[in-house]
Amino acid sequence: MNERPAFVTLGSTVSAAENIVNWLKAELEGEKQPDKVEKVERHIGQFNTPDQVKSYMSGRGGSIRIAALRVRNIQNRRGMTGLVTWAAYIMMADFWGYPRDARCEVIAGRLARRISCREAAAGMKAERMAENIAAENLWSGGLDNLGITMWAVTWEQEFRLDDEIDLSTLPEFLRLGATIVVNGQPVSDEPQIINVREGQTDDKEND
Repeated sequence: MNERPAFVTLGSTVSAAENIVNWLKAELEGEKQPDKVEKVERHIGQFNTPDQVKSYMSGRGGSIRIAALRVRNIQNRRGMTGLVTWAAYIMMADFWGYPRDARCEVIAGRLARRISCREAAAGMKAERMAENIAAENLWSGGLDNLGITMWAVTWEQEFRLDDEIDLSTLPEFLRLGATIVVNGQPVSDEPQIINVREGQTDDKEND
């Protein structure tokens, strides 16, 4: 029987993202509370369609997903570091009569405050404080038809990129969405779903 080979995460943002998730969970994750969400998790990238947002809101009143969008100024002096552009996607539905737009904006503000407070850099194990923090309303007609409001908080922050992490402790992304382009034109208006696990069908939910 073949033994599963080790996968070393050095040189990636995976560990840094999990540190951010854990820092935000302490303040923003909670059940049945209008100013908190059920789940704060790492995410694979940007959202392209309302259906992608819907898949992470199934059965939830709110969700926050953290994605690394870009790494610049990578250096390897006393350890590998990089300036990471982060996005925290805040997704909200109506909850016990509280409107989703107000909930989403309030939690976006609380998140921005959480990552910019004096203790945040140490709490997230970052090399320095967050910079260029911004919040953007991502409302669209498609999201509104699904009963969802969405904001994104973005910022830049330097992190170590050579901290190992046990991948078995991380959420498993069972499906990936990809837009296939041929000769500069997308093959389809809808993103293609790629099943990560062999034999998996599209009917299964994302973890």
